[in-house]
Amino acid sequence: MTSKITLKRTIYKSYLSSILIILATIYAVLIFVFFNFEFRRIRSEINKTAFFIKKELEEVKTLNLTDQAIEQIISLKIDNFNKIQEAEPLKSLKITYNNKVYSTSHAYLFYPHNEKLGEFKSFYSQQNIIVIKNILIPFGDKNMYLQIYSEEIRGDLGPLFRSLLVSLIFIVLAALLALRRIKKLVQQPISEITKAVKKINRYDLSQRIHIINPNNELGQISITINEMIGRLEVSFNSQNNFISNASHELRTPLAVIKGYADLLEAGAKVDPKMVDHGIKEILKEVKNMENLLKQLLFLARKENETLKNKIEPFQISDLISELIEKQQLVDKNHIYTIIKNDSAIINLDKTLLLQALRELLKNSSKYTPDGGNISIESFIKKDSYHIIIRDTGKGIPEKNLKFIFERFYIQDDSRNRQKNSFGLGLSIVKDIVKLHDGKISVKSKVDKGTSIFIEFPDSVQKTKKIRS
Repeated sequence: MTSKITLKRTIYKSYLSSILIILATIYAVLIFVFFNFEFRRIRSEINKTAFFIKKELEEVKTLNLTDQAIEQIISLKIDNFNKIQEAEPLKSLKITYNNKVYSTSHAYLFYPHNEKLGEFKSFYSQQNIIVIKNILIPFGDKNMYLQIYSEEIRGDLGPLFRSLLVSLIFIVLAALLALRRIKKLVQQPISEITKAVKKINRYDLSQRIHIINPNNELGQISITINEMIGRLEVSFNSQNNFISNASHELRTPLAVIKGYADLLEAGAKVDPKMVDHGIKEILKEVKNMENLLKQLLFLARKENETLKNKIEPFQISDLISELIEKQQLVDKNHIYTIIKNDSAIINLDKTLLLQALRELLKNSSKYTPDGGNISIESFIKKDSYHIIIRDTGKGIPEKNLKFIFERFYIQDDSRNRQKNSFGLGLSIVKDIVKLHDGKISVKSKVDKGTSIFIEFPDSVQKTKKIRS
């Protein structure tokens, strides 16, 4: 059975492993630097001692003494060297002359005095590292060998390793204390995220993750998850509202159709006038349902991002001129005016743009009394194309302006039911504008009229301004 690898264990393992690796590297570097420094210092001391003794022996050499006298002087110098070293022995000394060996009281290493002359040699003996140097001093027809070796490194290694051990214990304890803090900083936010996410489902999207520290990565993850949950909540609420409102809107025409069908079935079908009236009303409601379903299909395709807008260059001024001309023929109860119509080739979906403009003109006609004015103005400004539609209708109260682009919003329910409005037109217009990265806004005053402003940034391919 495999054990569960928890985040806590992973953090402890990774953190302590990293600390130990770093400490091992630092200690290895410190020991290397220490040994390098010590070897350099010891070699320097050996060379100084060798130079001093060699100089004194060279003076003896110039006296042309007998071998017996030289041996006495060597013994005397060994004794003097011993006295100097009694307080704190630093080096040991061997002098070999006339096959006789003279050494200090600390000399214990057996190493041939005539090997590796002039070179430093290192040995590990009796748990100690020893550095040796052999020197040859010619005395006439005889040779004198000077051997100097150190035995002081062991005394320095002890304090070093003890210091390293104490520092290791202190650092590990400090690391464990820091690890507790790290655990709190890392594991607590993750636990908060886990708890919050477990509570969240499609039936309860109101839960949010508590942000402990918004400035670190875990805080940013929590913020991102909260934003995602917020979008999901809006999406689910919108979907529920969409289904509810769509069901409500479809219920009315279905009820009308069923009512007339029941009436005809009950005996009204024998009356030709009643049959004609019933069929006319049924067809009218069927047409209303067809329009509603078309609008719902457009919105559903947009929500699923399957609506592919066909971008192509076309002359916008021609489209607006033809649109107003046809609108004037269809609606003779209002006065339609083109205030300005700049000629320009723009890159948009012509069909969708025409649908949006028709919906805006139709909406203006609904709220503008007979004989009122509806105007359109289009112009170029900084490579963006602007369209403004104004009417002299009843206007929109300021408190309602923020709702007019929401789905199924109807400012005057009774009036719009009569005019077959489902509150989807302006929502579709907004979606079409957004599909083209455009902007749409509205200004209105009650009893004075409404203005719709549309901007398509960076849509102009080329311009040739014409005043219409």
